[in-house]
Amino acid sequence: MKYAPIALILLGLTVYVLLFCGTELPTLEDRTGEVWRRIDFLFLLLFRMPEMLPGGWFGTPPEFSLLDRLAVLLPAAAILGCALGLGWLLMAACRVQRELTRLETLAFSAAVGFNAISTYVLLAGLLGLLGNSFVFTLPAVSIPAGAGWLLWKRLSGAKRSNAADRTNADSGSYRAAPKAKQLETGLQLSPHWLWLSLPFVLVILLGGMLPPLDFDVREYHLQAPKEFFQLGRITFLPHNVYGNMALGTEMISLLAMQIVGDWWLGALVGKTVIAAMTPLAALALLAAGRRFFSPTAGIVAALVYISIPWITSISSGGLVEGTSAFYLLLAVYAVLLWQKADIAQDRPQPTAEKPSGRGCQFVLLAGYLAGGAVSCKYPAVLFVALPLAVWVSSLSLRFRTGKAPALFLLAVLVGCGLWFGKNWVLTGNPTYPLLYEVFDGKTRTAEKNEQWNNVHRPRDFSPSALGHDLAKVGLRSEWLSPLVMPLALLALLAPRHRRLVILLWVYFALVIAGWWLFTHRIDRFWIPVLSVVALLSGAGACWNRQRWWRVLLIVVLPIGLGANFLVAASGHNPYFVSLERLRRDPGRVDPWHRYFNRHPIGGRVLMVGDAAVFDLEIPVLYNTCFDDCLFEQLAKGRTAEQLRAELCARHISHVYVQWGEIRRYRNSGYGFSEFVQPAVFERLTAQSVLEPLPEIKGHRGRGYRVKGKAEG
Repeated sequence: MKYAPIALILLGLTVYVLLFCGTELPTLEDRTGEVWRRIDFLFLLLFRMPEMLPGGWFGTPPEFSLLDRLAVLLPAAAILGCALGLGWLLMAACRVQRELTRLETLAFSAAVGFNAISTYVLLAGLLGLLGNSFVFTLPAVSIPAGAGWLLWKRLSGAKRSNAADRTNADSGSYRAAPKAKQLETGLQLSPHWLWLSLPFVLVILLGGMLPPLDFDVREYHLQAPKEFFQLGRITFLPHNVYGNMALGTEMISLLAMQIVGDWWLGALVGKTVIAAMTPLAALALLAAGRRFFSPTAGIVAALVYISIPWITSISSGGLVEGTSAFYLLLAVYAVLLWQKADIAQDRPQPTAEKPSGRGCQFVLLAGYLAGGAVSCKYPAVLFVALPLAVWVSSLSLRFRTGKAPALFLLAVLVGCGLWFGKNWVLTGNPTYPLLYEVFDGKTRTAEKNEQWNNVHRPRDFSPSALGHDLAKVGLRSEWLSPLVMPLALLALLAPRHRRLVILLWVYFALVIAGWWLFTHRIDRFWIPVLSVVALLSGAGACWNRQRWWRVLLIVVLPIGLGANFLVAASGHNPYFVSLERLRRDPGRVDPWHRYFNRHPIGGRVLMVGDAAVFDLEIPVLYNTCFDDCLFEQLAKGRTAEQLRAELCARHISHVYVQWGEIRRYRNSGYGFSEFVQPAVFERLTAQSVLEPLPEIKGHRGRGYRVKGKAEG
C-alpha cells in the first residue's frame, strides 16, 4: 500500500480518537453539575482507581464475602447446563450439528436451549403449574440423562470410526480428509490474547450476582417474575403494563425462583444466568470470526464485544439487551451459514449455488433464534425478524428454494408465538399494549394509548436530529468503546470478504434506520446490533497484512481494552460485600422501602407514584404511570368514610407517596394522574383517614398509616 493512503487512514483514526476522548458525558454532568469529557473521566479513573476500589468493591466498612455467592452460582450453573443440554439435543434431532464446529455447536445449543426453556416455563405458568415441582423436576432429570446418552453414543461411534480408519490406513486404502483451506490474513494473534477477556467476564458475572439497581429491572424485569412466582401462575397484570409484554428472558428468572423456592435469591440466580449470555455471545463471535474471516478476526471480535462498556453494564445489570444481542447475532450467523456457499469466495458468480438439504435446517435455526430475540423485546420484530425475513426471501429467489421464507416465519412463530397468543387470549390484543388502533386491548383507552405514544414514538425528524443521533451511534454514546467503530469501518478496506462486510454493514444500517424512525431513540434499543458490529471489528483488525499495522494493533488493542475496563469496573460495584448486607443496603434500597420491610404493618401498602417495588418484602399494591392510578380509583368521588371502608376492605394499612417519582414522570412527559396532589393528602389527613408517619430527612416521599384500618 502506498504511503498516502496509509497516512490518510492514520489521520482518520487519530481524529476519531481525539473526538472520542473529547466527547462530553451528559450523565456525569447531571450528577455533578460540571462538564465532563471522556478523557477527564478516564484520567480520574486511572489515577483514583486504587483509592476508589476498596469502597466500591468491598464496601464501607470493607468486607470480603464470596461463599454466599455459591447459593447463586450453583443453581445458575444448573440452568446453564440444562439449557446447553436441551439445545444440544434439539440441534442433534434436527441434524444441524454435522455442519458446525464444536464452538459453534456450543453457542447455538445455548441459544436454542435458553429459548426452549423460556417457552416451557411460559407454558407451565399459563397452565398454573408453577407450584408443581414435578413439572420442573422431570426436565431437570431427563435433559442431563438424554444429553449423557447422546454423548456416550457419539463417543462410541467415534471410537468405531477411528478403528475403521486405522484399518483402512493399514490396507493402503485410507485417504486423509483434506484440511480446510485457511484464508491468509497476514496478521495472526495468538489465542492467548483471549485471556484479556477474563477481567470482563469476571466483572459481568460478579455484577450479575449483585442485587438490582436499574429502575426497569426493579419495576418489571424482576418484579413481574416475582409476582408470577407469588401467584403460582402467569396471568394478566392490570397494574403493570410492562409485565404483559414479551418476557422471554424474565422466564429464566422465574425458573430460578421456582428452583430455589425464593423470589429474592431466585432473582439473583436469573440475573446471573442473563449475565452469562454475554460471554456466550463472545464465544459465538470467536467462532464466527474464524469461520467467515480468520482466527485473528474471531479473537479481536470477541475481545472488542465483551469489553464494550454498554455491554458489560446491561449484562451485569439484569437488562435484557445482552440476551437480545446473543439471539440477534446467532440468527444472523445461521442465515450466513445457509448462504455460505455464495459468500465463501468474494467473486461474482454467474449462477447461485443452491444450498443442500441442510440449508432448510439453518433457515429454521435462524427463524427460531429470531423468534427468541422477539420474545425478549417487541422491537426485535423490527430489528431482527423482519430484516432477516427479507434477507431469507431474497436468497430463496436466488437459490430457487421457495419454501425457505415460509420455514423461516414458521420457526419465528415457534420461537415467540406463545407470547402473542397469551396476550391475544388474556387481553384481546396479541401485541399488547402496542397497536391499540388495530386490536384495542384490555384496560387500554385512547387516552392511555396517546400517553404511551407520546413517550415511545420519535418526534423530531429534522436533519439536525438525524446528525445528532448518528453521531451518538458512531461516537458520542456515553458507554461506547473506542475500538468498535474504527475497526468496523476498516473492514471496508479489507481486500477479501468485501461482499460479506458490506452485507453486515447494510444490516447494521437497517437496524439504525428502524431505531431512528420508529422508536424513542434510547441507546439500549440499538445496542444489541453491536454484536454484529463487533464481528465487523474483527474483520477490520485484519484489513492489512503489513508489519506496521500489526504493531499498531497490538499496541492499541490493550490500551482500548484497558480504558474499557476502567469504565466497566468503576462506580458502586460491591462485588465482595455479603448478599445479606446488600439486600438492605441504604445506598440501593429506598429508605421508605427499608422502613416498611423492618416494621410489621399488618396489611398492605398502597404505593402511589412508586412502581420499582421489587425490594419490598411485604404485600403491596402499585401501578405504573401508564396504568390506572389505584389511589385515584379508590379516593376520587368518595367521602372520607367510604374511602376508609374501601381501604380496610382491601387490607390496605399504609399509603406511600413518592413525590419525587411523580414529579419526574410529569416533567419528563411520561405523565401521571393529575388527581394525585398534596392537597388531597392534606384533606385526608384532616379528615382522619390518613395519619402521616414521621418524615425521613431529605427524602421526597411520604408514608401514611390508615386510621381505623382492618388488619390481616
